Amino acid sequence: MSFKKVSLMLIVVIMSMFNIHNVYANARFADVSTSHGSYEEINYLVDLGVIKGYTENGKTIFKPNAPVTRGQVAKMVVEATGNKPLVVQKSSFSDVQVGTELSGYVERAIELGYFSAYSQGKFGPNVPLTRDEMSKVLVSAFKLDAEEFGKLTVPFTDIKPTHAYYKYIAAIYYSGITKGDTTGTKYNATEVVKRSQFASFIARAKNEKYRLDLPVKGVTMPSAEDAIGQVRATTDNLNIRSSASSANNSNVLGKVNTGTTLYLYEVSANGWLKIAYEGRYAYVYKDYAQLIAADGQALSKVNKEVKAVGEVALYKTRDVNSQSMAKFTDDATIKVYGTTGNWYLTEQNGIPGYVRISQTKDIVVEPPKDNNGGQEGSDNGSGEEQPPVVVEPEPEPEQPIQPETPPTLNTKTIGSVTVDGLHIRQSASGSSASLGKMNRGTLVEVHSISGNWANVTHNGVTGYVHKTYLRLINQTGSKIADRIIVIDPGHGGKDPGTTHGKAAQEKEITLKVSNLVKKKLEASGAIVKMTRTGDTYPSLQDRVDFTKNNYGEIFVSIHVNSAGSSAKGTETYYSVTSNDNEKEDFALATAINSQIVKQANMNNRGVKRVDYYVVKGLVVPAILVELGFLSNEEDRNKLTSDKYAEIFAQAIYDGIVEYYSK
Repeated sequence: MSFKKVSLMLIVVIMSMFNIHNVYANARFADVSTSHGSYEEINYLVDLGVIKGYTENGKTIFKPNAPVTRGQVAKMVVEATGNKPLVVQKSSFSDVQVGTELSGYVERAIELGYFSAYSQGKFGPNVPLTRDEMSKVLVSAFKLDAEEFGKLTVPFTDIKPTHAYYKYIAAIYYSGITKGDTTGTKYNATEVVKRSQFASFIARAKNEKYRLDLPVKGVTMPSAEDAIGQVRATTDNLNIRSSASSANNSNVLGKVNTGTTLYLYEVSANGWLKIAYEGRYAYVYKDYAQLIAADGQALSKVNKEVKAVGEVALYKTRDVNSQSMAKFTDDATIKVYGTTGNWYLTEQNGIPGYVRISQTKDIVVEPPKDNNGGQEGSDNGSGEEQPPVVVEPEPEPEQPIQPETPPTLNTKTIGSVTVDGLHIRQSASGSSASLGKMNRGTLVEVHSISGNWANVTHNGVTGYVHKTYLRLINQTGSKIADRIIVIDPGHGGKDPGTTHGKAAQEKEITLKVSNLVKKKLEASGAIVKMTRTGDTYPSLQDRVDFTKNNYGEIFVSIHVNSAGSSAKGTETYYSVTSNDNEKEDFALATAINSQIVKQANMNNRGVKRVDYYVVKGLVVPAILVELGFLSNEEDRNKLTSDKYAEIFAQAIYDGIVEYYSK
């Protein structure tokens, strides 16, 4: 081999070594080069103290391709959201040793609702995290709106709307956190997440700088204003489908029972009704649903038929200024299901609505002819046929529609039933004989309350109902007098909650605002129970038990938030897990959230559903409000201000009064 060839090879080897050195020269980890797809995200999280690597054989490594475990993720999300480990005296899980670093992060992640147990009594800290679990963790930790995003269509063929994690996967997809596999057509929900992948996911969730291009939302969301009417289920376990087909059950989104009312948007020729279900368009078959007009009037049976006089519009409501949804041609037959004022309730091709009586005429029924060719009863003695007598109804003058007069309730306090099928019982016991049932919205007279039972009268029947299922309304005086309201100042004692330096601790802010709310409520006659009145730490279960033991009628938990510095605003939560009073949860959450946004001029992050322990564990209307973000300077200035503490308290008070005023 010539000297020149040897020299050339030596130069190539040296240059190769130089290039390798350059690739890793600025890398923190020996196994994560600067060209690695997750390099920036990994280093971003290292700088925040969210993740660390390993030291092996004198090298610092990250193990980017190793599975990330549930225990590791618990620590990452607690750190990334600005929270601290929770010190406990007794571990909640047999596989997590109390007193260890892992224990503090696991306990905090569980308390914050980021995780649930892996199996009975175990957390599974060494179990690899799967992609479906990952979606829920990120949604819970970074408060992505799963309920709204869950109404949208995702492009993943392996994720059906019935998938248990569908809404969480949709939320991270539409938030620019994932795009699925390399083809963008599959999500691979049960696949294990690698450490480098989770670093990218959590960096994207925390900082918009790292997010993927946001996809165009796949579907529009139904609006009540656009509905052409409603339908009511006439059978139990009625399938709600994502498409107008019953060929198989892969398109079943859920089931509803008899009496469930859904907004109607379209009636197809093949019998399918396009409706709204959990915020998205869906379908039910017409044979299992009763049509209801937009104003709530049901179409049960045909009373008679009339003819259209000229072209007659089918109106959405009993108002000529409402939407005209269809037209009857001249002399068309119109089926009449009911009469209200100057309007007939009817339908055309399955679309319910109203026509004006003055634009119709009764159908004349010709008497049968006798054997002589005349009409029976038409001979006036002279042999002349008499024309049939038709009495046209005199058109009534147009009058404004008067609301139905509610029953007169003579007691100072009345109750509005909050659920369907509520028993009125002979005595104050769930095992007592039922005297009848009442549905949501029924009003009852309330004579007295003892513990959880209210002595009431409805339609002349006097008995007892569990007050958990009544919204108690004072007809005179203060709307909240004698109402038992539980206020829960978040955190406390050994648990400071989120912090910003030494001067701002969540536990202090929540207690200050809660005390002001208590003062305002009591001044209006409410009975206020506080889960803590000082710097103590009642457990989450303690707070639930406290509410039940004190016969609480509503529960309001007050917190402040923390995330990246750009996140700001007020958001209010109620439970994901369905309970009998979820509509009341929503009403209370909406009233309080709206008042805070308006009075404190906060960014409105909306009313959302998350299974926080304290709201999930209660059936009475229960909400958790996050006043603002301590991690955001604008919000923090308000949260630490005495002036705004008063404003927040007044807004919560006004929200509660608003709830009891409806």
